[in-house]
Amino acid sequence: MIGEQLPLSVQLRDTAELELFHAGPNAGALAAVRDALAGRAPRRVLLHGAAGSGRSHLLQGAVRAAARSGRRCGYLSFESDPGPPEILDGFAAFELVAFDDLDPVLTRRDWAIALAHLLDGLQTANAAVLLAASRPPEHLDVVLPDLRTRLAASAVFALRPLDDADRRALLQQRAHARGLDLGDGVADFLVLRLPRDGASLMQALDLLDRASLSAQRRLTLPFVQAVLAQAGTGAQAADSAAVGPDDGPR
Repeated sequence: MIGEQLPLSVQLRDTAELELFHAGPNAGALAAVRDALAGRAPRRVLLHGAAGSGRSHLLQGAVRAAARSGRRCGYLSFESDPGPPEILDGFAAFELVAFDDLDPVLTRRDWAIALAHLLDGLQTANAAVLLAASRPPEHLDVVLPDLRTRLAASAVFALRPLDDADRRALLQQRAHARGLDLGDGVADFLVLRLPRDGASLMQALDLLDRASLSAQRRLTLPFVQAVLAQAGTGAQAADSAAVGPDDGPR
C-alpha cells in the first residue's frame, strides 16, 4: 500500500514514470490513465495484457505522479498472496487506487465481495481506479458475477506488444535517461536478439548499464555482444573478440 502508510520506494520501481512509458500502439491506454489521474473521465480504467506488457509501469507511474502532487493514493499488487481482504479497508479514503495483477484474487469469494464493495464506494467518492489483469473482464475467472459486471464497466484497454521500431525507440529513450549513448546499430542488435517484452529489454539495459559503468566502456556492438554472451542471454558475441578498437571511455 502506498500513501501515508509506506514510502514510495517500498513497492514502486524507480523507473515507473509515465514520462518513461513508450506508448507505441498503446497511446489510448496511456491517455486514459492520464485522464483518470487528472480527474477526467474515465474514472475507472482496466488494462490487460501479458506479463511485461507495461501495465504495472502505467499503474505505478500514475500512483507515483499522484503521490508527488500530494494526493492520497494506494497501490497493491496481487502477484503474491495478499492475505485477508481486510487489507482493503484503508483504500476507501484514497483519491486514486491502483490494483495490479488482479487474477489470483478474483477466484476467492471473500476477496471478490470486498473488491466489489470497495469499487462501489470509490465510484461514489469519484475516486480514480486503475486495474490490471492478464485478460479482459469477459475472459477472467471471476467467482462473483457482480464483480465481473463492475470490471466490465471500466474503460478497458488491451496493451499490445511493441513493434521493432517502437522497441528500438524504447531502448534508446531509456538509455538516454540513464546517460547512455545507444546507437542505432546496437539498438537494432538488441531488438533482434532479445525477447520482445519490455521487462526483458529493461533487464538487458540494466545489465549493460552496470557493465558499462564498471568497465568504463561505451556501448559499442562488440562490447554489448560480449556482455550479453557472458550473461547467457542468448546473444552471442562476435567472433572478433569482446572489446573492439572503438571501445573508449564511457
